[in-house]
Amino acid sequence: MLPIYLAMLDGEEDKNKFELLYVTYRKLMFYVANRILNDERLAEDAVHQTFLKILENFDKVGEISCHKTKSYIVTMVRNTAINLYNQRKRRTTIPLEDVEYCITTEPISVAEDLDHLARAVLKLPVIYKDVLTLKYVQEFSNEEIAKMLDISEAVVRKRLERAKRRLKEILGREESADVN
Repeated sequence: MLPIYLAMLDGEEDKNKFELLYVTYRKLMFYVANRILNDERLAEDAVHQTFLKILENFDKVGEISCHKTKSYIVTMVRNTAINLYNQRKRRTTIPLEDVEYCITTEPISVAEDLDHLARAVLKLPVIYKDVLTLKYVQEFSNEEIAKMLDISEAVVRKRLERAKRRLKEILGREESADVN
């Protein structure tokens, strides 16, 4: 498949960069997709669709071997796999208990508040974490997020709104627990 993807790119530098991205992350992407779909063929389809979506936004991919890129790729393949799962089951939602997710996290040692916020974000459902990550970590616009996740911009805005509301609730509960 790599030659097909490379044919879609202009410039030798972009081709070399994409080849490195492909070699570095294809196995992780397959693993994440297969954990959700439990079907190797569907997992391969999810990886392929994800690579095509990455190609559409390839100018936004920075350094290949960094946490931000890995997070972006895992988020993209996870959402593609979930979309395929939903199409296959003809359901609109997946109970979170039925799906194990691979979430890559690195220790945050910047400040206590940031650590507190990060723990609160980890308690959110994955659909909210993904939208928050794409919006505030990856810095994509609502329109770009909608296109990547195959949802409408209105759904992106609503998920961001709900994620912020849930974060306030989580942080408020933790603060009141700390006071007691």
